[in-house]
Order: sequence, then C-alpha cells, then structure tokens
Amino acid sequence: MSKKINIVGNEARDKVVKGAIYLADSVGKTLGVFGQNFLLEKSNKSTNDGYTISAELAPTLEDEFERRGALALHEVASKTNDEAGDATTSSMVLAGAIVKEAVRLLPNDKSLIAKKKPSEISKMIEESKKNVIERLEASAIPVESEEELIQSARVSVEDEELAQLIGSTQWNIGKDGVIMVEEVLDTKSSIDIVKGIHLDNGMGAPIMVNDEQDQSLNIWDTPILLTNYTIGVEELTAIKQSVIDPLVLEGKKILTIIARAFTADAIKLCQETGQKGFPIFPINAPYTYQGEVMRDLAAVTGAKYYDTEESRLEDLTKEDIGFASKLVARRFDAIVTGTEDGNLERIAERVAQLQKRLEGSLSDFERNMVEARIAQFKGGFAILKVGAETVFERKYKKDKCDDAVNSVRNALRGGTVKGAGLAFKEISDTLEEDDILKRPLLSIYNQIISSAPEGFQIEEWIRDPLITLKSALTNSCSIAGMFASIGGVVTSKDKKECTHKEE
Repeated sequence: MSKKINIVGNEARDKVVKGAIYLADSVGKTLGVFGQNFLLEKSNKSTNDGYTISAELAPTLEDEFERRGALALHEVASKTNDEAGDATTSSMVLAGAIVKEAVRLLPNDKSLIAKKKPSEISKMIEESKKNVIERLEASAIPVESEEELIQSARVSVEDEELAQLIGSTQWNIGKDGVIMVEEVLDTKSSIDIVKGIHLDNGMGAPIMVNDEQDQSLNIWDTPILLTNYTIGVEELTAIKQSVIDPLVLEGKKILTIIARAFTADAIKLCQETGQKGFPIFPINAPYTYQGEVMRDLAAVTGAKYYDTEESRLEDLTKEDIGFASKLVARRFDAIVTGTEDGNLERIAERVAQLQKRLEGSLSDFERNMVEARIAQFKGGFAILKVGAETVFERKYKKDKCDDAVNSVRNALRGGTVKGAGLAFKEISDTLEEDDILKRPLLSIYNQIISSAPEGFQIEEWIRDPLITLKSALTNSCSIAGMFASIGGVVTSKDKKECTHKEE
C-alpha cells in the first residue's frame, strides 16, 4: 500500500537538488576519451551513453525526494536525445552545474542577504543562454569535406573503421540522409546504402532463394501487388482470374505479391505456378508500421494498396498492379525499387504527407522512423550493420554508433564548433564574473580534463555539432530554472516505509 508524503521549504529543494547533482556527477565520469563505462544489469551491457545510464540509475535512488530530483534531471537527457540524439551526458553535466549555481544564489537558512528570487534567477539564466547561443552560432563553421564528417564520427565511435563507414556514408547520402543502426550476428561491421524502400520482413518461402551466396531472392522488372490480406489458395485463384490472366495476355511472365501472410497451400501453389512458366513470388509485408510502409511502397511502385479496412480483394483489377524495377529479399528483410522516372507525383505527395507528420508531436523513435522513410524516397537511406565478437561488445559498439550517426548528421546540417567543452570554455572566459552561466559553462571541459592524464590537451580537430550543443544548453537551462523554483515536493511511498508527514 502506498500513500502520499510531502516535504516543503528549503529542505525540499535541497533534497531534489542533491539527487540531481548525484546523477550529473555520476554520468559525468563517462565524458571524454578517458571516460569510464557503466555496467548495467537491466539492459545487460557496458556503456558510456548518458541517456541509457541515467534511465537505469535515476530510479534506483532510495530517498524518494532525491529520486525525484534525479528523474527530473534525466528529462534533460531525454529531451536532448529526442532533439539531437547525442550529447545526453554533456547536457546533464551542464544542467547539474547550472543548478548548483542557481541554488547558490537563492536564499537559505544560513543567509538571506543579497540573494535572488527564483523568478530573477530564471530570467538571468534565460538572458545568458540567449547570449551564449548567439556566440556559438557566430563561431560555427560549415562542414565542407568528407574527412570532416569522418572526424566527427571518430569523436563518438572511437573506432577508425566505423568512423570511416559512418562519415563517408553520411557525406554520400547528404544532410537529409538517414543511417539506421542495427546489430548483426557477425564479427565484422558493414553498411548498405539502400536505393528503394526497405522492409523489415522478407521471403514468404525461403526455398525460392536464387542467389545462394547471399541467400537472397533477386527479382527484376516485376509487376507487384500490395495487400494486407492473408493470401490462401482461394485468394490466389481470384488473383489469377483478375490479374495474372490479363498479365499473360500482355506478355508478362511474373508477379510479386507483398501480403500480410501466406498459407502453406498458397506458397505451394506459387511454386507450382512457377514450374508452369509463371512464377509468383510471395513476400511478407513489413512488421513495423505495416500500413504506412505499404503506402510508401504504393507511391514508389504505382500500385494500389489493398487494405482490409478500405478495399475488397475481389475488386482487384490489373490496373491496381504496380511495378518494381528490382526487388531483393532475404529471410528477414527486403528492398523494393521503383523506376527512375515513374510515379514522381505520387512520391512527392507521399513525401509531403510524411513531412507534415514531422510537424506534430512524435517520440524520438517515431520521428526517426518518419525521417528514415522520407530519406528512402530521396535515395538517402543506409543501414549500418554492427558486428562484434561478443554480445557485450556488439551492444557497446551499437550505442557508440548511434551517437556517431546523430553527430555527423547534425554536423552536416548545422555546422560545427570547437569540441570537448572548448567552445563553452572560450565563451565563459569572456563573460562577466556575475554571469550565472560563467562557471557552469566550464563544467564539461573541466570534467574531461580531470579524468585525463596530466598534460593532456584537447586536439583542435575535435569539433561538436552546433545543433547538439544548442539543444544541450537549452534543455539544461530550462531544467535549472525549474529547480530554482522548487518550494515543496509531494510523492508516494509504501506506507510501512513512510517517515515524513502525511499529506
């Protein structure tokens, strides 16, 4: 049984601040090339990703009020991760430092002299933030070469081969291109640039493989049917009458069907039909956002998508069939390519629909998926397959690659500034002593230097994306203003553990 408990006044603020500072100091140990990793039980991996660490660490604090503070600081990482996909650790370290500075200026039980009101502190933070962002923007330079992107990747991934793959690929697919990262059961990493629409599902019948080396089914110049119906013998018979027979009359000798599922009898019939000179290739519809991705396919191929909620399969005609210049399918994925000059209007309309969705409220996963789908239409989509000797190493590399992919994309989009905290340090050196961000801006640089060997110098080639630093600073300032205004906390706890005043 749980009950509400509360705490008010300076004690409340001090407790939640303590939790926030604990989280910031903890994840701060991972910053920089000499930063340390955390072993995480829940996700069973070793990582220095601030967002992942704080998500598991914050809820473990025993004191319920300190835990609220840690969870609130985690929101900085969460928001920065949504916006930039990187710099989550830096954002929490910076936020922790700003919170310390804000609290120092607040009245307390020991001294009420020359202290600031919470509203005054929030205003000071906001004004200083605007000034810092203006200076960051003034110092930013555009990325003008492939090597610069490779260098950006090096900062995050700490692996030359992966840095080369990520930087070179992003340069080739452009600032709007998207690299998706996935783990593979292989010792080596590789990257595939996708020309077409990628499906996270594959062959309905693995026996149809025609490339033994790649264990894939390769099809060229094929009419294509799109539906989320389950295809059985009855459905195939109807398709033969409405589509296959007219295709044969036109001299076509092939059909690909992408559907929700195929019965065993239907797959057998497809094989038998192929033996008679008209192969039918069953491809499973995608798992993720099935209806949405099928509509992407419809735009690229010119097909009508037969949805169970909108269309009857018995109404299918030859005019509803699309065309793919190439389809490559493996057991668990497939790539469908339209024609170079076909369906441009439908593609433009579909891209406009997807771009409209980006204007709405989306989770980071949803946003990444939509951006990736847009990129596929523009020929700027790639899949980075991360391999390693062990599961632990593979998970670690994937986290690193996720950060690197976001870093190079942000760099290409918005330019770069001096990295490893140097940009903030140089701005701090020019601020007045009473500027509320003067000392906090040193926090990232100081943390990196403190964990490095004596005499270590940050190299000039290390640069950070402007977009990333702006996001980290904005979110850090926002949460610091919130902490400054805390006058009480109400939370829930198991009744038998309660020691505070009941609400």
